[in-house]
Amino acid sequence: MRTKIFTSIIFSILLVCANAQSQTNIVNNNNEFAFKIFKQLVKTDTTNVFISPISISTALSMAYDGAKGQTAKEMRKVLSFSKSQVQSHKEFCELLNFYSTQNSDLFKIVNSAVTQEKFAFLDSYISSLKDYNALIKTADFVNPVNREAARREINKWVEENTNNKIRDLVDENSLDDMTRLVLLNAIHFKADWKFAFDPKQTRQMLFFGTNRQYITSYMHIREKLNFYKSDELIMLELPYKDDKAHMYVLLPNQETQIDDFCLNLDYTKFCELKNNLSERLVDLQIPKFTIESKYKLKEQLIALGMPQAFSGAANFKKMNGKKNLMIDNVIHQTFIEVDEVGTEAAGATAVVVRQKSAPQAEYVNCNRPFVFVITEKEKGSILFVGKFNNPKM
Repeated sequence: MRTKIFTSIIFSILLVCANAQSQTNIVNNNNEFAFKIFKQLVKTDTTNVFISPISISTALSMAYDGAKGQTAKEMRKVLSFSKSQVQSHKEFCELLNFYSTQNSDLFKIVNSAVTQEKFAFLDSYISSLKDYNALIKTADFVNPVNREAARREINKWVEENTNNKIRDLVDENSLDDMTRLVLLNAIHFKADWKFAFDPKQTRQMLFFGTNRQYITSYMHIREKLNFYKSDELIMLELPYKDDKAHMYVLLPNQETQIDDFCLNLDYTKFCELKNNLSERLVDLQIPKFTIESKYKLKEQLIALGMPQAFSGAANFKKMNGKKNLMIDNVIHQTFIEVDEVGTEAAGATAVVVRQKSAPQAEYVNCNRPFVFVITEKEKGSILFVGKFNNPKM
C-alpha cells in the first residue's frame, strides 16, 4: 500500500536567529540556500521571480529531520547546512523560537502539523516537529469527503495566517487517499517605509523590460539612503520603519541582461556589495508593483543536488521506521505588493512525500529589470528575494 505524506505547507520568510554563534551559522546557511534556489528559478522563468527562501528551507528542514543516509546527505548539502543533522535541527528551531517572540509588529510565525488518523509516525519524529512549536492535529485523508474538508481547512489556515494573500495553495490534486501528514508554517510580513513615497509624485512612465516596453506607475523619493555605484550596477537600501528591515535594490547597468546578472549573484557577492554601501543623497524613481507566483520546485531541487529524495531510493526511515517514503513535489506560492506606503509579502510551501510505487543627489531610475532583496535588520537574514522584469504580470 502506498503512503503519501503531505509533509508541509510552509509559509514563511527568511529569519534570523538569537544571539549565539550557532544561530548566526544557520542564518548564513539559509542565506546561501536563498540565492541557490533563486538562481535555479531564474534559469527557467524569464519574467518575474519572487520567492520566500525560508519557507522552502523550513519545509525541507522538517523533511530533512526524517531523512537518513544518502538522502539526508544530499538534502544537507542543498540546504547548505554546515552542521550535523541534530545540530542543524537545534539551530533551526532556536531560530524559529526567537522569531516567535520578536518583531511581532513586523511579521508573525505560526506552525501546525496535520496527521492522518491512526497512522503510526515515530514518537521521535513527532517530537522533532513539536520542536518547531507545531500544533499537532489529525484528519482523515483516506475518505474523499473528509479529505476535501481537510484540504479546505488547510487552505483556510494558510489564508488566515497570510492576511488572505495566499489562497488555494493546496488544490484537489495535492492530496489523495495516501496522504498522511501536512506540516504547516505560516509567516506574514508587512512594513511601512521609513521614508514614505508621496503619492502625489507618482507618475506613469516607460519600463524597459527584457523583451518589450510597458507603461507603469513610478514612485519618487529624494532622500539620504545607503548607496553604491560601480560600472556593473547600482545598489541602494530602502529602510522600513524603525529600521527593522530593509529592501535592497540591485539595478544592473543597461548592457547587462537581468538573467545573466542574477546567475552571477550569490550570498558572498551580496554581502560584499552591502559592505560597500555608504550614505548619499539619492533621487529615486522605482515602480510600484505586485507579484504573485507559484512554483513546483522538484526539478530545481534535483538540479541543486538532491535527486534521491524524489526517487525510489529515498530514505525517510526516521519518519515512520520504514524506508518506504519519498518526496513527490515541493510547491511554493508567494505574494508581494510594493507601494508608496510600504511592503506586504507572503509565501507558502508544500512538500509532498509519498510511498515509493521548495551632496549632489545620485539619480536612480529603475526603469529596467532589477533584483530586490528584503532583509531583517538585526542579523541581516534574507526575508525575500525577487527579480522584477514585467510590471504587467
